[in-house]
Amino acid sequence: MTELDRPLDVDADLTLAVGDETVTIRGYGDLVVVAAPSLSVVRTLAGTAAPPFDVHLLDHLSDADVTLDVRVRGRSVARAGSEVDAGPLSRALGVAPARVSLGGLLLTTLGEWRC
Repeated sequence: MTELDRPLDVDADLTLAVGDETVTIRGYGDLVVVAAPSLSVVRTLAGTAAPPFDVHLLDHLSDADVTLDVRVRGRSVARAGSEVDAGPLSRALGVAPARVSLGGLLLTTLGEWRC
């Protein structure tokens, strides 16, 4: 483990504006939770990261022993970290090393259709 690849404790409470929507980012030690109001906001956030930031961000979080949990309206839709196995769905979607939660995506999608 190099000096940059050491375990971190993240203590943060951030609010981010994405268009007219609000995203909260909270750090709870070794867990960072990104809470978004919709899947479209998550897609917008994912699309705004510029290489090489997007390519290496999850690797750096994993090296620092930090887990990232992406939630939409309280439901976990993706998770990444050193203890997280991407699984076959995430590899097929090309989002590994993050693990996509099929159940979380389905519940979120159903909820967005009802709104």
